[in-house]
Amino acid sequence: MLIRLLGPVEVERSGQTRPVRPPQVALALAALAWEVGRVVPVDTLLARVWGEQVPPGARRTLYTIITRIRRDVLADEGAVVRRLGGYLLDVDESAVDVPRFRGLADQAMAVPDPVPPLGAALALWRGDPLTGLPGEWAERARHRLRDERRELLLRWARVVTGRDAAAAVAALSPLAEEYPLDELVAAALIEALHAWGRTAEALAHFAQVRRTLAEELGVEPGTPLRRVHRKLLRSGDTVETARPVPAQLPVGLRHFVGRSAELERLAAIGEQPAAAAVCAISGPPGVGKSSLALRWAHLHRDRFPDGQLYADLSTIDPADGAVVLPRFLGALGVTEAQVPSGVEAQIGLYRSMLDCRRVLVVLDDARSATQVRPLLATAPGCLTLVTGRSELSGLAVTAGAHLVSLDVLPGDDAHDLLVAWLGEARPAAEPEATANIIRRCGRLPLALAIVAAQLAQRTDLPLAEVAADLERADADLEPFAHSDPAIDLRHVFGRSYRDLPVAAARLFRRLGQHPGPHLPLSAAASLAALPVGRTRELAGHLDRANLVEIRAPGRLRLHDLLRVYASEQARTADTRAARRSATRRLLDYYLHSACAANGMCYPHRDNLLLDPPARGTVAERFAGPAEALWWYADASAALPALLAEATAAGFDGHAWQLAWAFAEFMQRRGLWEEILRTQAVALAAAERLGDRLAEARCHNSIARAHVRLGRDGEAVEHFERAVELHRDLGEPVLRAHVHLGLTVALSRTRPDEALSHTLHALELFRQAGDVGGEARALNNSGWLRAQLGEYDEALADCRRAQRLLADLGYAQGEGHAWDSVAHVLHLKGDYAEAVACFERAAELLRDCDDPHAAAETLVRLGETHVAAGDIAAALDAWKHAAEFFDAVGDAQAAKVRDRIVSFHRP
Repeated sequence: MLIRLLGPVEVERSGQTRPVRPPQVALALAALAWEVGRVVPVDTLLARVWGEQVPPGARRTLYTIITRIRRDVLADEGAVVRRLGGYLLDVDESAVDVPRFRGLADQAMAVPDPVPPLGAALALWRGDPLTGLPGEWAERARHRLRDERRELLLRWARVVTGRDAAAAVAALSPLAEEYPLDELVAAALIEALHAWGRTAEALAHFAQVRRTLAEELGVEPGTPLRRVHRKLLRSGDTVETARPVPAQLPVGLRHFVGRSAELERLAAIGEQPAAAAVCAISGPPGVGKSSLALRWAHLHRDRFPDGQLYADLSTIDPADGAVVLPRFLGALGVTEAQVPSGVEAQIGLYRSMLDCRRVLVVLDDARSATQVRPLLATAPGCLTLVTGRSELSGLAVTAGAHLVSLDVLPGDDAHDLLVAWLGEARPAAEPEATANIIRRCGRLPLALAIVAAQLAQRTDLPLAEVAADLERADADLEPFAHSDPAIDLRHVFGRSYRDLPVAAARLFRRLGQHPGPHLPLSAAASLAALPVGRTRELAGHLDRANLVEIRAPGRLRLHDLLRVYASEQARTADTRAARRSATRRLLDYYLHSACAANGMCYPHRDNLLLDPPARGTVAERFAGPAEALWWYADASAALPALLAEATAAGFDGHAWQLAWAFAEFMQRRGLWEEILRTQAVALAAAERLGDRLAEARCHNSIARAHVRLGRDGEAVEHFERAVELHRDLGEPVLRAHVHLGLTVALSRTRPDEALSHTLHALELFRQAGDVGGEARALNNSGWLRAQLGEYDEALADCRRAQRLLADLGYAQGEGHAWDSVAHVLHLKGDYAEAVACFERAAELLRDCDDPHAAAETLVRLGETHVAAGDIAAALDAWKHAAEFFDAVGDAQAAKVRDRIVSFHRP
């Protein structure tokens, strides 16, 4: 056991160091260890722990603290003994670092070679003594120990200067910064610099110290310092050979575009001459980190007249960046014989060599913050520019680094990069192909440069042909292969992938099976068959490696080309069965989550009876409709690709069920064309399964989309096919819904026939005891009767529907019923009551997240205001209708705004 006071108060046991907490316990232990083997009176202990103002009850607290020290700190390796009105720490003196430090100092005075014991004594220091502990006693102890260390370091340096002057300079330089007015320290440093052959720097340091003494104390240097100065002047070695100026920057890219904001930020950081600066550039592989660093370095190399150092760290052990130090020292003029053997001495010498110089250090493709730290330039006026595949935020904490994060190029800059390679004519002649190339490259600078270089070599090659090749190679990175590993996309991605822990690499491969760039954390957990917490932990590894971006809350983003690379690695490393199981879990995640969202958002809609999800699936659990709607909005972007994945993998049941689970959400946002595309895939899957009920559902959804698009002929065709499929299925409610849908398609041209279908649906709903369906049928009936001029019967049906739906608590249906009531009232000329009913309808539809229906109601409300002569109110209603249409991306917004404009024309 070793009790450490020379730094934070800690206890080292069996190679493991544990801090002593809280501060009162640390102070009490330090006070006892300070006088190990001697009794410390209770009053003294109280004063050392609490200061002069000892609070009431402190003696009882002290007893508790002593008990904790005995139990938690010392355990069986020592004791705190109560004696003679005080306490004694009963351990060997060698178990406390302070007496061990002093013992080694004494030993050094009695042996022929004092360097080993002096070095061992100095090695005991781990930072500022009693770090962070408050109080007068702790501060007095700190001052005393600092003075002891300074004296010991001077003794060590005087002996070492004749053997290894560089090591002495490395140790004395920070001491001289800490004690700028200490003439003994200054004299020792000056002698070490002179012994190392840097007499000019030694003289410069004397001049600096002399100036500081004059400014701070108004005195001249004392006799010992002047004696050292005269010795230097008499030596005749006052002029050093000109120091070399390293110029190690590799050539920069000829075709560099964009990144103006990042270049400006780097320039602002580099304009801080009063302090050393560190800037860390991170981002996904291939995003142009090295290109940006070298571009800035070449543009501003004149700011660093003392040289530019460069190291490619990509092939160096992430934990051992110090292997670069001998090369850097050689570039700064240190001969091989002058390079110290120890790493710490090399670091000290490196920093000393940079002192009073303005040097740019570029550390390219760093693999960790640990790798970089020994190579940071700490002298004022220097700048260290780091690029890294992994996240380097640790440098911000330990070195005050400025962090610059790069993403893919903006669209305009990506286009400019192609123009820089190919000239303006070719991209301008084939704008669509150019856009497709940029899209397929994912705006990743390296991918764009690889493709552009191929095109630059083949001036006869049409861009459209290259774009087509890229589209055909959607599942692999072959178009981005190159004989030079430095610009082969697989190799570049592979450098980051190979550094991953095994479990994180497996998760990365699984993410390649997701068909889109964005996915929830639970989807990633399902792919990997892991708990969400473990997945979050592994995703953190991927985020720090810049292979995946974590976006709050619980979202992952994977660049398209990295996703392709992950998929390639999965095909190489994982069995077909493992990949198929992962796909099944992913589809189960989306299907079960969508059905949960459907039940949360649309509780009056029938839900599917699903098979249990595959083991390892982590479906979403929603706290309320708002959370479920947010998930729907996010997940719907991946639906087409998920359906394609399900179809390709032979999961036809998932294909049609997924389309059904998203249908209501899509309908409420007016995504009719998207519904047609997804339901076509679903219908084909249902037909392959021979599932007539699923086919009927798909025909019903397709028909409803055609109705909303004004394609009544196609709608009737699909509705009739759905009716035919339902005829033998014994599903009266589903058949009733189809009849009800058919009425919408027929209402514009054959209202009589539409009413007949509505009444048939009403009868089926009543037979099945489906009150919600009955209310919907009554609402349809009222609307159709109004078309036929039967206003009183229409109003009665619509009001009956509204009451039934209100009793059921079905807000969306009630909103539609109020809309129908208002429509009939408008036809009857009762505009005031119609306005009130339309407003109630719009409110209900808005609050239950049916923006498309709310917009249509607001359009009709505007028409009623016009009929009543209130143009201002009409314009306001239409303004809000256009906003709702905009929210769901419906082109009707433009038509509504045209109507508004028409009322403003004279």
